[in-house]
Amino acid sequence: MNILQKILGTIFPPYKFSVKRKEQKILFNAIINALPEDFSKNVSLIKTQTKNSTFFDFGKWDLFPEFQYVVMFYKNETYYKFKKRGNNFKISGLRIFSKLTNKFEEIEILIQDNLVSGLKIQNSHYDLNEFKLSSIDNTSFSISHFEFPPNDIDYFYDNLDNQLKEKLNYNELFDIDYNGRTFYVIYDLEDGNYIAVDKNHSVYSLVHDARPAIQKMNTTFLQILNEIETNQFNINDHLESRYRT
Repeated sequence: MNILQKILGTIFPPYKFSVKRKEQKILFNAIINALPEDFSKNVSLIKTQTKNSTFFDFGKWDLFPEFQYVVMFYKNETYYKFKKRGNNFKISGLRIFSKLTNKFEEIEILIQDNLVSGLKIQNSHYDLNEFKLSSIDNTSFSISHFEFPPNDIDYFYDNLDNQLKEKLNYNELFDIDYNGRTFYVIYDLEDGNYIAVDKNHSVYSLVHDARPAIQKMNTTFLQILNEIETNQFNINDHLESRYRT
């Protein structure tokens, strides 16, 4: 950041946030670039995915308060390419020189479902001007397994019978809230429209720009998965036209 940008940032609060975010992006990218690429395939993939995505911000992480939550923007194809449910680990052993403490400070990175999720730098406010980016040490680099608590998707998937599990892509499942209800997306119709099931396995069409936005479908969970699997799915065959919720 140049001097003019910093001066503008002190005068205009929204611009100050923009400057801070750009500086944090520089800090984050410097740390990721310092990962030893030849250490493992996991590390190489982490470096590749961050190059193909956009850092947005650090945020509070209630699950692990000692870490900053890393907010990233992914294109759909990048997100699904790299996300692997259950591939969770912690990167340790990186150190960065702090001009505040005048010594190297420890860095830890949490990877959840194969995506960068958390960053911790000891004795830090995560400001770019605290650090000497040319002094990041990776000689003690290590990777260890890390356990994350199960989430709603894990509970949903684990409680399915094997016949349903075999027809679902675990990595592509996600939940979505409509009108205070939770639905589990099983098929992406694109443009923000989905086929989903509720906790009772009833099947719904979720259409973001239609009325009703939630429409029950005249089919079963297994039937719809079979049709999707055999390329025979047609949404109009199953809509209960008078059903509204």
